[in-house]
Amino acid sequence: MNRLLKCVALGGTIAVLPLLNHSASAQDVQLKLISQAPGASWYSYGSTFGEIISASSGQHKIAVEVLPRGGGMANPLAVHTKAAELGFATANAAVWARDGIGKEFEGRPSKDIRTVVGGLQIAHTTVAARKDYVQRTGNDTFEKLVSATSLPRFVMKPTGSQVPIVADYMFQALGTGLEQLRAKNAITQISTAQIAQMIRDGTADVYIENAPVGQATMAEVTLTTEMVFVPIPQKVLDFMTKLGAPAGVMPAGSYRGATADYINPTSPTILIAHKDVPDAVIYQATKALVENAGKIGSTYPALSDWDPKAAAQPDQVVLDLHPGAARYYREQGWIK
Repeated sequence: MNRLLKCVALGGTIAVLPLLNHSASAQDVQLKLISQAPGASWYSYGSTFGEIISASSGQHKIAVEVLPRGGGMANPLAVHTKAAELGFATANAAVWARDGIGKEFEGRPSKDIRTVVGGLQIAHTTVAARKDYVQRTGNDTFEKLVSATSLPRFVMKPTGSQVPIVADYMFQALGTGLEQLRAKNAITQISTAQIAQMIRDGTADVYIENAPVGQATMAEVTLTTEMVFVPIPQKVLDFMTKLGAPAGVMPAGSYRGATADYINPTSPTILIAHKDVPDAVIYQATKALVENAGKIGSTYPALSDWDPKAAAQPDQVVLDLHPGAARYYREQGWIK
């Protein structure tokens, strides 16, 4: 049989295959990896990860089927319910899913998801304000923005994106929330194509984003308008860390106006698995991915900074490690 299976969709739904292919040897294993729609970064990553795992040597003969759908909020649920054995997720959404918190996951916690590899790509939560607004008002920290008597006009992506969810939690850490600020006409949610125009026109003062360095809208905003990256207070950083968005550093120079290292809540991309995938299978997959970190980085510049040792640490894996992955990392001396 082909080592790498093609994506399968039947009648608009994902075809769910058994973990073990009982028509073949008991050593033959089929895994489904849920990614995103074609054209998205996770779909591309999935193709390469699938090829690497399928070509791995070890106890099992593994075939990976990449599912061309899903996303940051959908994938943890897909893995938990065994619609897929593997999937990409952002660490914060994985924590929300695990704990059943937020409107998307309330009442249906995904307790059966585990991390295979962490820290694949870091999304930074940035709060950028027009420089002329900061100079005019003196609101030069996130806390001042949120507590101002005359609130700034915040702009962010629409519902369906992680951004309003992340922003809501950050507002909650300061005693308010997205709905309260929306009731005060301080929130505009709009497509990315229109955000830069609003900032340029001065119809928005503060842009909240959650994206890897180089994201197109943030790049356009900072190139066309003088912006200030507003400091985020420690109590917000601590609050977000508990929600799976650990504090990290966006290096100085990442964008025009980012004149110093910017400490912010981050959202590492992680590869997750269902806890019932056999330990030996995940061990083999983990070993293959780590040993091909150079290939992954050269194929995808966005993953060129992936350090498997650092990414095996608790702040990057966020969830409990799958025992198969933990075994490999212990053998390397990376974790206890």
